[in-house]
Amino acid sequence: MRWLLAAALLFAGLCSSAQAAPPGAWDNYTPDPHSVVRHGPAYRYPQAGWTVLHIEGGPYERGYQHGRLMAREIVALIGDLATERSPKAPEDAWQLLRQSAAAMYLRRFHPEYIEEMKGIADGAAAAGAEYADRPIDLTDIVAVNVDIEASFMEAALGASPTGLEGRKFAEPIAPVHQHKSPDRCSAFVVTAPATADGEVMIGHITMFVLLYVRHYNVWLDIQPTTGRRVAMQSFPGGIMSGLDYYLNDAGILICETTVDQTSFEPQGSPFCSRIRQAAQYSTSLDEVISTLSKENNGLYTNEWLLADVNTKEIVMFELGTRSHKLWRSTKGEWPGGATGFYWGCNNAKDLHVRLDTLPNVKGKPGNVVVHTSDRDLAWLKLFDKYTGKIDLDFGFRAFSTPPLVGFPSCDAKFTTAKLARDMKTWGVFGPPLGRTWDESTAERKRFGDVRPLVANDWTLLGPSTPSSGNGTAKIVDLKSPADDDDKEDKHSVVSPDEIVKYPAAWHGTLLPASDADAWLAAGFSDLEKIVSLEQYLRKQARGKPLDAAAREQIELARFEPWSRWLAAEKQRGAALSLNAARADWRDATWYPIVSGRGTMLLAALRTELGADIFDAAADKFGREWAGKEVSSHAFQSHMEKAAGRSLGEFFKRWLEQTTDPDEDAKGNFWSIGSFRQQLDQTVIVYGTLHDVAAQREAADRLQRQIARTWSNAYLPIRADTDVQLDDLRGKHVLLIGRPATNAWAARWADKLPVSFGTTSFTIREQTFAHPDSAVIAAGPNPENRARSLVVFAGLSADATWHVVSKLPKNDVLWPQAIVRPAIGRVQQLGAARFTPAAK
Repeated sequence: MRWLLAAALLFAGLCSSAQAAPPGAWDNYTPDPHSVVRHGPAYRYPQAGWTVLHIEGGPYERGYQHGRLMAREIVALIGDLATERSPKAPEDAWQLLRQSAAAMYLRRFHPEYIEEMKGIADGAAAAGAEYADRPIDLTDIVAVNVDIEASFMEAALGASPTGLEGRKFAEPIAPVHQHKSPDRCSAFVVTAPATADGEVMIGHITMFVLLYVRHYNVWLDIQPTTGRRVAMQSFPGGIMSGLDYYLNDAGILICETTVDQTSFEPQGSPFCSRIRQAAQYSTSLDEVISTLSKENNGLYTNEWLLADVNTKEIVMFELGTRSHKLWRSTKGEWPGGATGFYWGCNNAKDLHVRLDTLPNVKGKPGNVVVHTSDRDLAWLKLFDKYTGKIDLDFGFRAFSTPPLVGFPSCDAKFTTAKLARDMKTWGVFGPPLGRTWDESTAERKRFGDVRPLVANDWTLLGPSTPSSGNGTAKIVDLKSPADDDDKEDKHSVVSPDEIVKYPAAWHGTLLPASDADAWLAAGFSDLEKIVSLEQYLRKQARGKPLDAAAREQIELARFEPWSRWLAAEKQRGAALSLNAARADWRDATWYPIVSGRGTMLLAALRTELGADIFDAAADKFGREWAGKEVSSHAFQSHMEKAAGRSLGEFFKRWLEQTTDPDEDAKGNFWSIGSFRQQLDQTVIVYGTLHDVAAQREAADRLQRQIARTWSNAYLPIRADTDVQLDDLRGKHVLLIGRPATNAWAARWADKLPVSFGTTSFTIREQTFAHPDSAVIAAGPNPENRARSLVVFAGLSADATWHVVSKLPKNDVLWPQAIVRPAIGRVQQLGAARFTPAAK
């Protein structure tokens, strides 16, 4: 405990100079119109790792909006909750929870919320949401909402008397497992005289379960027909917070920290029904307390911290099953002498509430002595340091201070009276200290791969009326399940070795008669691979138009030799004609130029003559010269005979000129892997405008991947604020982050084959706006066309953190762009000039 306290005090000291809004904070966020999805008056959009969801109207109406807009996420949450209960038989586990939810909870909800949950289920089902091969239904949504309190049932039953406590038996009984609630939250609420302005302030941080915590990023804004407008942190399908942070438009602020579980009252009302009713209908703290206390089933025992913006009163309310304790600021009741300040950290302060965790005091002895924990001490130290000066900065300081911010922390939220009057709050989703929370060995062993939780920036959440989205472009990654024709991506970039396996377009391995003929030997083979791939895919289509995956595969195969040739010329610093090419062991560029340009020469000749004439002539020539040395002149003569005309001008242009005869070579020929040949002239630059922590970690991940995949060379990493134009002019630049988060990506955005909005991107007339979507794209360095520019850009911190690990392996054809959408098929794109016809 002492070292944890020391760490807390040290970190608090380091944070004493923190600004009101940390660097990168989204304090004036405007949703990208492309990312806004609507259903009637309801809408959703991403914001710094959160999904802002607005619903309104009567119970069924607003529920239906919720289900339609969150259908995919509801299914994903159910899958993770079921897996957590039984990794080996998740569907069976979910069915057991459904039965429990229907038997013990469903009929004890307030009727308004049963109707709302029915709307959520129907809306999700209408959008195509299914689990275990059936549509989502009401019982699923009830189970989602009661999952948290149901998870405390075992501990609650252990605290409930059986009637055998204190009795002696002749035979020994089996040992009883002591159930203890995990440490889950840290929270505070404060008022005068502790605050600088005499107003109230409240804050909360959660520590949870990595497997499914990522789903609790919904900022739910409910505008009901009756009652108060409510904003809360929630989850897909939730009618309540789950991580228990609420504010309503009557100025009531609510949060809690879990304490040891007390006994279970079977006749009580579900916790999630009572807290939602309290948040929606309360206009005073007494109303909140009354609603929470009435028909209490005891599950999910909490220490509630409440504030009233209008009266400036704050309370701390520990609610057990049989016991409770209330402290009020208006009565001057201050534990620890912290006048104006209440705090919570999973450690009950009242003896009688602690006693409620025991089935009977006459049974096995329990230790209920009230004592401080390391987090209690840390809260009081912070209070002593800042009392009378507590303001907006205090929230940022508190929630960057270990151990208040424990390792499994997944978020932080706080608001001031001024912000709360506008129903706004500061929030961060993901580890508040900026270090990605990755799975442990135990989690990997139990659940397999668990999605890491990536840090996001602080952002100011609040009600808004976003610009309409989805009207000006087809948003391909925001479809509902019912609209989604694209299943799991079964297509991946094909390697050159795989292309060899397709039936031959022509035959014969040629040997160059001289270095000036190397282009023919290399190009004859390389073009055949491309043509055989194309012929195979068209045959598989059986006369139907090629699908998008097939077109992309052909496009990429055509793009690769062009990119290889021109990138090597830029690396060489001078063009090279095929007639002048000479093999050189010390020159890494001559062969990529010769083979790439040679392939393009033959592709252009095939277009000139027509595929049928060229393919037949190539096959005849290849069979005749197989295994023999052959000259360019012999090949030209053969093709002229097949064409029935002179091809001298064609071959002169291609063999003697040093530019692309078909198109100005100033086009974007760079691939996302062109930098690999000049690692000593490559730098990684991460953004600091927003998503700073995640992008810094993403830079480290990319550095390691490049080193381990290719040369074991570790590229330098720089922040966008630490480099000048001269630092980047002679480099291949790998940018981490989209233009909204990386200053250099913003400056050079028009040089890339993708255009960006704040939280969207458009490529090949397709717009992506889901926060899990990401793109890797290459273009020229604007200050030096002999170097490339590659951007690794997710539409959220999480997506950027993940996409840097998605570079292809060495033995595949390197694209100009990789699109990894949240929904649908991964796309591997070459240059647009190589896009094949659909047929």
